[in-house]
Amino acid sequence: ANSLGNHWIDYRYENSDWGELSYLINSETITFTEPYSILNDVEYYFAYRPPYVLEFDYNNQHFILINVHYKCCGDGNLDEEDFGDEEYRRLQATYHLDDYISTNFSNSNVIIAGDFNDSLDDDSQNNVFNLFFNNLEYLFADFSIALEDNYWQYWSFPSWPSHLDHIVISNELFDEYENPNSTCSTLVFDDLFNNGWIDYDSYISDHRPVKLSLNTSQ
Repeated sequence: ANSLGNHWIDYRYENSDWGELSYLINSETITFTEPYSILNDVEYYFAYRPPYVLEFDYNNQHFILINVHYKCCGDGNLDEEDFGDEEYRRLQATYHLDDYISTNFSNSNVIIAGDFNDSLDDDSQNNVFNLFFNNLEYLFADFSIALEDNYWQYWSFPSWPSHLDHIVISNELFDEYENPNSTCSTLVFDDLFNNGWIDYDSYISDHRPVKLSLNTSQ
């Protein structure tokens, strides 16, 4: 952040050796209040990374950005009778997020973004995102990416391979998302490295970023 100039500001949930949720913000672009965490009382379901919220204003609109990191791993099978089952923990994280949004941000422009550590196209019996899919108030902006056959050019975690990093928007943003100038894509930064994915994975991350661009002019 310091190397980017005076207008860039960084926030981190806690100053520790743990992989904390963070924000890197261009203060020339948006106005915002300091990020805060939510659902700390159920952080177990979020692998002890409680969602990190940034409220900001852009183009005369107010936005709620919720940064998440769901529990990793599992066997692909949802066991709702096993409190420690990874899929069950991700399912509960989805329930708690929905409840919090319904209670506190029911009419807000909400964006949920991060490493959800699960695929969107699992069968309904084992899909931890059924609540989002079955609720008309949510939409996965990156759903089409998850269905791509050429995973190496589109998926966020190609070394597995899988697409695990998602962006969910609330119905208040559907009209902006449907604008032809709005896009959602995976940023294939590894193409910029001399040794491609090998260098990117070594120096940056084992996940690629997913970008959402919304036309808010209307």
